[in-house]
Amino acid sequence: MVVEKTESTEFKLEVDLNVLNHLGIGLYSSTPAVVTEIVANAWDADATRVEIEIKGGEIIVQDDGHGMGAAELQGRFLKVGYARREQPGGSRSPKYDRPVMGRKGIGKLAMFSLANRIDIWSKKEGCPEVAGAVLVDKLKEKISKNIIYMLEPAIEQYGWDTGTGTRIVLSQLNAGTDKTEAFLRPRIARRFSVVGDLHNFKVYINGQEVTTRDRGYHSDLQFWWDLDDATRAEQLSLATSLASDENGERCIARLNHIVAHDGKAYELRGVIATVAKPKQLKKTDDNINQISLFANGRVFQEDMLKDIGNAKIFNSYLVGEIHADFLDADGTDRATANREAVKTGDPLVSAVRDWLKTVLAEIADQWDEWRRQQNVESDDEQTKLALEAWYTSLEDPRDVKLAKKLITPILTTEHSNDEAKNNTIKRDLIRSAIVGFEKLRIRKQLDRLDQIQDVMSVEFQKIFHSIDDIEASHYHEITRSRLQVIEKFEKEIVDTAALEKVAQKYLFEHLWLLDPTWGPVGESKIMEQTLTKELKEIAPDTETGARLDIAYRTSTGRHVIVELKRPGLRSIEVEDLIKQGKKYKAAVTQYLSKHPDLAGYNGRRPPIDVYFVTEELPKTPFGDALDDLRKQDMQAFTYKGMITNARRAYQEYIEKSPDVSTIEDIIRHIV
Repeated sequence: MVVEKTESTEFKLEVDLNVLNHLGIGLYSSTPAVVTEIVANAWDADATRVEIEIKGGEIIVQDDGHGMGAAELQGRFLKVGYARREQPGGSRSPKYDRPVMGRKGIGKLAMFSLANRIDIWSKKEGCPEVAGAVLVDKLKEKISKNIIYMLEPAIEQYGWDTGTGTRIVLSQLNAGTDKTEAFLRPRIARRFSVVGDLHNFKVYINGQEVTTRDRGYHSDLQFWWDLDDATRAEQLSLATSLASDENGERCIARLNHIVAHDGKAYELRGVIATVAKPKQLKKTDDNINQISLFANGRVFQEDMLKDIGNAKIFNSYLVGEIHADFLDADGTDRATANREAVKTGDPLVSAVRDWLKTVLAEIADQWDEWRRQQNVESDDEQTKLALEAWYTSLEDPRDVKLAKKLITPILTTEHSNDEAKNNTIKRDLIRSAIVGFEKLRIRKQLDRLDQIQDVMSVEFQKIFHSIDDIEASHYHEITRSRLQVIEKFEKEIVDTAALEKVAQKYLFEHLWLLDPTWGPVGESKIMEQTLTKELKEIAPDTETGARLDIAYRTSTGRHVIVELKRPGLRSIEVEDLIKQGKKYKAAVTQYLSKHPDLAGYNGRRPPIDVYFVTEELPKTPFGDALDDLRKQDMQAFTYKGMITNARRAYQEYIEKSPDVSTIEDIIRHIV
């Protein structure tokens, strides 16, 4: 395109307010995004040096590119939507033949989202320098009145001692703008892959060069997968913490770098890596747990992970960059308006995503294997010592290897962003893993019992001792947890008015309070089923139904009906309870006959027990009331007596078992 020559020093910016709001102010939302657009323009202008200075509430960006004369400033920079690539030779820079980054001609509007005043100076070889300023408030006002906006005079003159280039000063920055070097440096480093000597393009922030190292993750990398020799040569030396495999070799691998689409092969470059712990990718407010897609040296999409459709824990360890220059090398515009992502639905982009899914599956397998080979230790000293004691107790080296394979993922996985909660979860998982491992280990050994003839042999005694350890460990855990429930129940039953509701809440989830030999409630349960209809049919004078847990079964297959008597009822006759209990049994039998598939009894009458919980024990003028109830498969407890009995049963076990097993001792120290 031939730019019309002009000697005028009055420059006008023509843009519709809608375009300004949606493609400028509303489209860009961060300092890095705005500065990225300015740096990209410097690349396209064949600059070799870009200076970014942050001082006094201003952001100054200056480059040594070819600059602009009056014609270029008006006809290109101030023309919103100027499509450079549509001009002859417009897809490459004139001096260094660089693939240009700009495409849509709207990146300049990004500045309006960050500052109220933008001053511009530019100098082209053989042309007078040009300058002007945009006051965003005034620009909006003029646009709203359909008046052409003429650039304001620049805030000051600038001497071009160094030759050509462009200088932009963003001032009167919006409130909340993060304008610190510490914030900007890593984000600019992550948005460009062409900074440095290799591409003759250096970017400086406050006089300090921006380098690949500033991306902030290389020193934390544990495992490495690259796609090409150039990336390995350029970046591998920055990965100073790479782990080694069991053969002492660094954990480095090469990935397939070819994307096939529509009969053509496209080459990718880049690297995908993992860190030892996900929190290493969250050192700042900026989460860098992402795989960025680049094209022609600039980020094309910041994170591809969110598009691959899975939420595996493995993904939280990933970081990397994939370079697909071919996505920005043809006539198809695949970038969204703000150049922060690629358009969905494009076949070639979809091919790259499919490639990523495939290689991540391969990486995940290698990641698992490499992690198993690492000697990972717990951050918690007490847990570390407990694990060492457990590994020592496993005499077979194969068992030790399997044990570490089981524990390593727990130690290296972040289960919560909260450090204290994360450590608690890890300890819980480690305890469960040890018990589960020991159970599996015992099953493996029990298969050899048929071959052992002498029950006094050392091998048999080892197996027997291990079984004891597991059983003791499990029962200790059960006992402690049940005592905690009992203690909480005791605290809540002091309120007589709420006694019935509290008992109902605890009993139906913890029926072992009635009988310590019972295990947990069955999976398919009908809690607090009221058999009013069935009772009415059997005993028309019945006013209410009965609560029961119809699906609960003890180890002998018995069903349980629990009747909670209202606190305050005293002098209850045992005959009245027996009569009521018989009605409940008949109602349950009738209910099961109407629901033949329930519990697999096909309508047959199962053994049924009835339990009454009362404030006082029932009375009878003859004999033993409790014995009378037992003869009818019924029992009665007082609210407080039930708790006392349960506590006594479990407390006695704890007191009589001071010498816990080896496994229990290990688990107990993981706290």
